Amino acid sequence: MAAAVNARLLRAALGLAAAAVLAAPFAAAWQLHEHRGDVTAQDAAPAPAADPAATAAWRALGAALPDRTPPVVLAYHDIAHDPGNRYTVTPERLDAHLTALAAAGYRTLTAEEFADWAEGGPPPPRGVLLTFDDGTHGLWVHADRILARHGAHGSAFLITGRVGRHRPYYLSWPEISRMHASGRWDFQSHTHDLHTRGADGGGAQGVRADLRRSLDAFAAHGLPRPALFSYPFSETRGFPDALVRDLFTATLTNRAGRPLPPSRRSAPGECFERLEVLSGTTADALVREVARRTPLPPGGDLLADRERWVAADRRPPAPGTLPGGGPRRPAAGRYQYAEYAPHATADWDGYTVRADVSGLTAGGATFGLAARVGGGSPVQVRVSHHRVRLVENGSTRAERRLPRGTAHRVELTVRGGRTTVVVDGRVRLAATADTAPGTGGVAVSASRAGRDVPWPVIDALRVERTGQEQ
Repeated sequence: MAAAVNARLLRAALGLAAAAVLAAPFAAAWQLHEHRGDVTAQDAAPAPAADPAATAAWRALGAALPDRTPPVVLAYHDIAHDPGNRYTVTPERLDAHLTALAAAGYRTLTAEEFADWAEGGPPPPRGVLLTFDDGTHGLWVHADRILARHGAHGSAFLITGRVGRHRPYYLSWPEISRMHASGRWDFQSHTHDLHTRGADGGGAQGVRADLRRSLDAFAAHGLPRPALFSYPFSETRGFPDALVRDLFTATLTNRAGRPLPPSRRSAPGECFERLEVLSGTTADALVREVARRTPLPPGGDLLADRERWVAADRRPPAPGTLPGGGPRRPAAGRYQYAEYAPHATADWDGYTVRADVSGLTAGGATFGLAARVGGGSPVQVRVSHHRVRLVENGSTRAERRLPRGTAHRVELTVRGGRTTVVVDGRVRLAATADTAPGTGGVAVSASRAGRDVPWPVIDALRVERTGQEQ
């Protein structure tokens, strides 16, 4: 009896084994099919199209810039051959961007290098952080091979709740795994599922739970914990500062009320502004804007560097406005304003600005010279035909009469929280900031009592370093 039972058990075991052997090829084929569905084929990088004249111009542009500076952060979205919107860049254009940046002497940084600098480390070699929001499929299909050609690095900001969904628009986890293993990519957070719903609806607890789910997804798929976070649609409302600062080393936005470039001025807030790259951004336009945002030391003839001036809306000043306003280039209106390189001068400290201005008629024309622009304690000196005022954070700190004259020389020195103004070499005003010492660049302005009053004329405007930057 026992022998019969054992025989039946043996036959059953042999049958199961045979079935397993027969099923194994089908299971393997099914797994391979599933795996291939999650990892699609990549396109080859587009053929390079270098322009020798443009390359020479980009090299000359880079030669005039410092070798080590705080980085510039670029914000891309999707990469595709047929852009359906202004946020999608073609593979050919991305390849041209990287060619131009390399020619100008920029290297691409990792998120770890950026985070090290943000936490107080020394400036890295002149570089850019390439960020790609949303985690779209085009990063694997197109961008990865382009980065490989250039030896470049990218940082992809994932909406972790969408990974593997709505294929083929978003990346899959197997594709992300391969990208991470290549060493060309690191992965950062763009929320788990707040990209469309926004942060306001869930409150602080909802935001905390979402960001925790994002971090858990990174851990579950073997990815390092993200150090950086980019706000959905650059909307910071609803994201508690303390929570975000606790979870991430730094945050990124494409829109800021004032320039927030990667700088020591912005570092205490741990939020930095990116330069958004759109479908129409040419390689030449990109590299020139990156150069304009690359930090510079104080020094030079500011009127000779006209390309770096911007109006209040951060666009180039209209013809006839400052710098260069006045009788030689009349402009309408009663007020003019322009800033010098607001992103590149964010960390300026320990400098003197000297301005020679004429055309200050007794009829009501005023010239303004501002320093620490964009910082925590902006300061401005306002000079008219016979009076000078020193204004800090909107409040008048000092005021003096001047010998009457249509022309004056103004010297404004900033060092830490101390501001000193000397007019015509003899009239001196000084003030100390109430707030923590702020850094920042230079701006000029002019006003007049009526349209028939001539504009002041800036005859010279130079800046030089007078102490160690802080």
